[in-house]
Amino acid sequence: MATWTTLTIFEYGETQLIVERFNKKVLTSKLTKVQAVVDSLYSFKPEKNLATENYYIINIINNHLGIWIPRDAEEWRTEYIKLDAVAIEELVAEIAAYNEVTEEVVSEEAPTSEETPAAE
Repeated sequence: MATWTTLTIFEYGETQLIVERFNKKVLTSKLTKVQAVVDSLYSFKPEKNLATENYYIINIINNHLGIWIPRDAEEWRTEYIKLDAVAIEELVAEIAAYNEVTEEVVSEEAPTSEETPAAE
């Protein structure tokens, strides 16, 4: 598998993994490694932030940052290096290996030079 770019956990019950030319959504309830990632990012909630553990969207951008977006409080961001990378990679591996996806999209490759008409 190519390096993943974005991992998103949605409140409505899906978790999405985006890889270079691959997009896979799995029901969050079918995954066992989600809670450790949620807990890792939530542990960096700013002291004065009124957000609860109920999130709207959680975004993890590989090697960059994690974003907690609550429904009715301010979002916060945490540097990726501070997050539990082992938990994140375990979740990524679980999603990649999961077979019963809710949505899977593979982008088309660009045509090869053989398929491109020669310039006249």
